[in-house]
Amino acid sequence: MKFYKILGVFHLLVISSLFISCTNDDNRPEMVSEEQMPDYIVIGQNFQSVFQYNYDGSQDEGELFNLTQESNINREYLTLRQVSQVLTFFSFAAGSFSAVQRNHVTGESTFLNEFYTISNERSVIWGASSENKLFLGFFNPEASTNYGIRTIDLTTEQETDLIIEYNVNDVFEPIYYDGRLLVTYLDQEANYKLAVLDTESNLIIRTFDFGKLVPSILINKDGEMYIFSGNSASDYELTLYDLQTLNVIQQDLFSINRYFLAGPIQSVASIYNEKLYYLNLYAQPSLIPFGPATYDFITKENVIIDMPSIVQQVQDELGLDIELTAFAYNEKSKTFLMGYAKFVNVETLEGGVLIISEKGRLLKNTNLKFAPTRFIDN
Repeated sequence: MKFYKILGVFHLLVISSLFISCTNDDNRPEMVSEEQMPDYIVIGQNFQSVFQYNYDGSQDEGELFNLTQESNINREYLTLRQVSQVLTFFSFAAGSFSAVQRNHVTGESTFLNEFYTISNERSVIWGASSENKLFLGFFNPEASTNYGIRTIDLTTEQETDLIIEYNVNDVFEPIYYDGRLLVTYLDQEANYKLAVLDTESNLIIRTFDFGKLVPSILINKDGEMYIFSGNSASDYELTLYDLQTLNVIQQDLFSINRYFLAGPIQSVASIYNEKLYYLNLYAQPSLIPFGPATYDFITKENVIIDMPSIVQQVQDELGLDIELTAFAYNEKSKTFLMGYAKFVNVETLEGGVLIISEKGRLLKNTNLKFAPTRFIDN
């Protein structure tokens, strides 16, 4: 997430995160179904704490962890990054950035206190992490938009800076995978670019120039990089790259009447077996802003789940309105996961997770004592 102009975007992110996280073993009765229940891990929060909830689909059991109590993770943390089993929670206080790295399997935590102090010369706009390094995107020097990255080696404590480009117009979320840091931005001519950094050598190995087309990035479980390039008035061009060599593996065109933002879209889309599983945006004035959908690259069939009907069913059962907050597709069980928040009263924020089949049937509603904000890859 962006640390924008030090605090502005952070505060917006904190506010938005209140609509997404938390947990409890109080599960709704499961709908009759032959579908396999997925295993999942979800992070979220209520008005007091940050939580992790691990659900075992085969046992229909969940385990709840209070990360605020166990790992001192502030509920107003700025952003969350994941690399393998390690979750990095960035936070800001008293003029300095700190982070907590927690292994979501073992629970082991590492505290990185005040690893960077702000100055008038730099405006930090995002944070990212690898297995042993932290990356900070920044504008430098004061009052300019020269875009750079500071790398902090957690083993040697060495800090190095790298300028990406001078006088950029806008920057977007980064994504790290297997020694590559992918940084999307809009240059001074309003052209979209993607810089690919080798994090071992701290060098830019390639810069893609997409012109006026918006690049949206996915990395699959095999470490291959998909780039969707298009805009609201055209079809998408889909290009599959080997992330290490950056050689093109495959190209295709498709259209789903869905506009994706620039930068990584891991939280709203995934690709498995020639299908795109994505978060569809419903046309206004729908009361439900989004819901799951699939696009088949072979048949060109686009299937949109009737999420408004599912939400209405859940609201009728709960007697409360809900706000959808998080999305994931579980390949093993072939199900969609949808997190939601429910405001019980001014002091109580709760939520839950809906498990939905590819055909759009609600399989299970798990009530939680927090609102989910993100499903973790596991």
